[in-house]
Amino acid sequence: MISEEKIRSCISDVYSEIISIRRDIHQHPELSEHEERTEQVISTWLTRWGIPHTTGVAGHGVVGVIQGKAASQPASKYEAVAIRADIDALPIQEAVASDFASCNPGVMHACGHDIHTAMLLGTAKILKSLEHEFSGAVKLFFQPSEETIGGANQMIQAGCMQQPNVGAVLGFHVAPACPTGSIQFCRGKMNAATCDLLIDVEGVSCHGAHPEGGVDAIVAASQIVTALQSIPSRNLAPTDAGIITIGTFHAGTKANILAGSASLCGTMRALDPETMAVLKKRSRQISEDIAAGYGATAHVTQIDGYPALINSEFLFEQIEPLAEKLVGRENISYMDAPSLGADDFAFFCQACDSLYMNLGVNSGREEQDQKLHSEYFNPDENAMKTGILMEVMGVLTLLDLPADAKQGKQ
Repeated sequence: MISEEKIRSCISDVYSEIISIRRDIHQHPELSEHEERTEQVISTWLTRWGIPHTTGVAGHGVVGVIQGKAASQPASKYEAVAIRADIDALPIQEAVASDFASCNPGVMHACGHDIHTAMLLGTAKILKSLEHEFSGAVKLFFQPSEETIGGANQMIQAGCMQQPNVGAVLGFHVAPACPTGSIQFCRGKMNAATCDLLIDVEGVSCHGAHPEGGVDAIVAASQIVTALQSIPSRNLAPTDAGIITIGTFHAGTKANILAGSASLCGTMRALDPETMAVLKKRSRQISEDIAAGYGATAHVTQIDGYPALINSEFLFEQIEPLAEKLVGRENISYMDAPSLGADDFAFFCQACDSLYMNLGVNSGREEQDQKLHSEYFNPDENAMKTGILMEVMGVLTLLDLPADAKQGKQ
């Protein structure tokens, strides 16, 4: 396999160019489903480096392919390994003063997707330059719409996993709580599945001075909100993570009119399908039964969002030792517990062996607390060196695995 020293040298050669690309993307952020310029920038660089690619995938996604040209090796486990980078920005007004601050009012790369995209471009350029030294294929997934409609699933539906067939996907997300260049793992369950919960309560409107003549939708809906909170605490085992949050409550038109209707909107989160099934069943039962008890009617709508993100145990066994070798044990950490936040990388985890990792980007020099989705988010660009190193060495490691490699075999 290509040596670590050679890859580090390649990173040094391309790094200034990757910094420039990242700053350009950061300066021109685009919201989900509107990543036209970002798509063009990615395509321009891939074309310049001679990397075949397809644009317009699932909206403004880009899929590139680098086919290794080394002499064929004994049968390997994976025909192709992919790396995913999301490319969309957020509706946030940037408060960081810099020479490359966002030029688009109210839009900012506050979740590090500019870092993800630039890293994958750096990885692409390096792997293209080394294509005669490895066999197998590397696919590049520049994915749109992570923050809204789940571009990962749309890319899969569009065929990104075929021709050649992808058997494993790697992905990174910046982690502002971790020091620059460190790697954080989560074994198994990492992020929650999501389901939107919409509850429309129908009562009977009347004069507020004569409530006995109507059915108060506000009272019924209020009891539903309170009762829903008992589901995680009384219908789930304490070891099964799940949550129901009601985020909006709309009802009533005037102070002296008994509300004839109320609308609730919330989210349900769980780390596995069985737990989500309990949340769905009980939220419907409780809402309908409480409404009926007040003489009202509850109409419950449940809309599935992203599935749970569950990392491949097999890929963890391959990549965690690699990370220790590349960055040192002292620069590796592990999530204390899974997050009930969601990420559509979960769709890749459903499709094949996949591993999502966190990349530390906290320089310790920022005056403001560093948090994702914050107007003050300012990730340390130096972390991209580690990210590119892990991506390049990660895919080469996986492409080098023998066909009979199994979990538990290092």
